[in-house]
Amino acid sequence: MTIVIDCIGDPCPLPLIKTERRLRKLNSGEQICLQIDHNCALNIIPEWARKKGFQVKVEKTPYLEWNIYIKKVQKKQVQEEVVLKEQKNQ
Repeated sequence: MTIVIDCIGDPCPLPLIKTERRLRKLNSGEQICLQIDHNCALNIIPEWARKKGFQVKVEKTPYLEWNIYIKKVQKKQVQEEVVLKEQKNQ
């Protein structure tokens, strides 16, 4: 299930605040799609979410906007992905 959060036109830090509030209620396996049009949110939110243990995917739209997909996963799943990535880099 994907929950869409429209932050088009919202100045920083509103997209981060909206994201943080919604992620608190997210169940494992669910994701949000954050729609943004500000570079500052594009630079801050994906990094912040990854540090919190979420899977993140950023998609650019044709209209100078971005969709940031943030998925809540089980901690074991995140750790396995990190190990696999580290093994690829060696």
